Amino acid sequence: MLAASRRLLLRRARDAFFARWGLLDWLRLLWCSFVVWYEFGSFHYALASCRWPDRALPASRERPAHVLLIADPQVKDLSTSRRIGLSSFSQFLVDLTLKRHWHFASRMRPDVVVFLGDILASWRLIRSDEEYERNLQKFRRIFHLDPSVTSYYVPGNNDVGLNIEPAVARQARQRFTSHFGPLNQKVVLRNHTLVMLDAAGLVEEDYLRAAKYIDYEHWSPIPNGPVEFMRSLSDEVEMHPPVLFTHIPLHRPDRASCGPHREQGTILRGVGPGYQNTLGKKTTTFLLHTLRPEIVFSADDKDYCDYVHVPPKPTDVGGHASDVSQANVPRNVREVTLKSFAPSSEIRHPGFQLFSLTAPSQPDVAALADTPCFFPDYSAVYSRRYIPLLFVTILTLVVLRLRKWQALPLPLHARRGGFRKSFSIHTLPSDGPWLQVPHPPTPFSPDWSPQTPGFISPHAQRSPRASFSPTDELPHPLRTPMLNDGKAGDVELPGTPTFRATTHVRDDSASGNGLSSLPPQLLVFDASEADDHDEFARGRHDPRRLSRAERGFDGDRDRDLGGDLTRFGFTFTLGGQRRRVSFAALVPRWLRTARASLPLGDDAVGSRRTGGKWTFARRVGLDLGYIAWPALLLWSACAWRLK
Repeated sequence: MLAASRRLLLRRARDAFFARWGLLDWLRLLWCSFVVWYEFGSFHYALASCRWPDRALPASRERPAHVLLIADPQVKDLSTSRRIGLSSFSQFLVDLTLKRHWHFASRMRPDVVVFLGDILASWRLIRSDEEYERNLQKFRRIFHLDPSVTSYYVPGNNDVGLNIEPAVARQARQRFTSHFGPLNQKVVLRNHTLVMLDAAGLVEEDYLRAAKYIDYEHWSPIPNGPVEFMRSLSDEVEMHPPVLFTHIPLHRPDRASCGPHREQGTILRGVGPGYQNTLGKKTTTFLLHTLRPEIVFSADDKDYCDYVHVPPKPTDVGGHASDVSQANVPRNVREVTLKSFAPSSEIRHPGFQLFSLTAPSQPDVAALADTPCFFPDYSAVYSRRYIPLLFVTILTLVVLRLRKWQALPLPLHARRGGFRKSFSIHTLPSDGPWLQVPHPPTPFSPDWSPQTPGFISPHAQRSPRASFSPTDELPHPLRTPMLNDGKAGDVELPGTPTFRATTHVRDDSASGNGLSSLPPQLLVFDASEADDHDEFARGRHDPRRLSRAERGFDGDRDRDLGGDLTRFGFTFTLGGQRRRVSFAALVPRWLRTARASLPLGDDAVGSRRTGGKWTFARRVGLDLGYIAWPALLLWSACAWRLK
């Protein structure tokens, strides 16, 4: 019994809370929920299982080193570009996506960050040192690194070019080395050698070698080139197992499988102006035989690929397999091609790679592990989530406004707690016969009785209603007089009689008293939609009296200059009377002027036929603004947090 009472109280409290909510409030809540989820919630959900793969490593006294791998950020600066409109907005979304990706990737707290090429968008877009500096500063603003985190950069074909003019190539390589470091470098970390290779330079040197029909064993490398750098690591390989980082993937068959994490297709061989999809077959064999790496990480393809290379055995001059020791036989090498960190049309889910390594304790035991992490499809949130929701919201508002636009304003239901419209008796024409009738007695008059219809005293308790009404001769929709309490925007003094809608049951036997002189032609009083109340919009109803202008006269127009904004208030009961506090005085003057310029009365009725489209669109726009501004404020706060 007690549990049932508690459930009843909770149900009543819930109903009382949600009773004040209208359709616009629910749409506003829906928009805010969408923004919170797609701006932050979806990222937390997608990266909930992204952890450093330390459990796959052998036990060690030293903490594993955590390396964050990022491929193809492709930062672009359009501050000096003349392109505006869609391209500018698209680049803004790309920059915002990069900031959001880095915000969540940097929360992994890595020890080392390695960028695997294509750091900037393209060398073709940079024509001067000033433009390069602007692109560089934008990259550093987006990828803000903690001073305790070490970063390394692998050159890509968009950074230094590939098969371009020698003068342009020298300038691009000089800019890269002066801002990001050497083109080829090695770093020792946890007894492993991290080898960063200039893949674009290796491709160009491979073209020179192939043009002379010389194999790598007899090739004289270019000074300070990639081949010479690889050969200089022969002694380093014996001491510390190497890990190779290259921007261009290694050669593999065209139909090689890339594993379950790839979204579509596979890596195919291809070459064109300024790019090459994979290294050559002989170049790949040279790398695997020379370095014998533990693992290879590559980029440039935008999509994920996990492939195991089986290097061929060394051959002698006659083409037969030579007898080599077991230690010199190259083993199978796993290559991981990373997903693009920046959004791309080729993939839906960008990502990054977590790489953990520790000092090897035994020669045959791997002391490294990696795992991929993928972001949600944030770029499609605007095209596949926000825009469809905006269309549905506008369609809903239009349908509801059309239903309200076409509905008759009278008769109204006088249900308890419902919405009622009233009009002042002073808004009726002055030549009407009803003004010749003496004023009905009030509760303070000596001839007043409980049978007097429709009067309410604000100072005395309402008398019990009689079972009959003396207004039987009046038509059914006619309104009975009730004492106006001066609320709901009336400008008359308290005590002014008004007419209100009623559903009192009438008895034919009681007639002839009251306002029987009212003409039967007064059946329906039309109301202007300009000040009509939004019954579907909000739960708080604000009864307001129709003005004289709305009755079709050009006299005084006593209207609420605050308009819809007067609904920003609250109603309470004090001393047995209902009080209302509104904030119409806070409405700007320009808004009140625009509100007052709307047509009323016959003009408002005519506006439904001629200029009603603009009024209708304005109504829908105001409803849309009421719904959207909290979501826009939330979105702005989320974007500001990324700075």
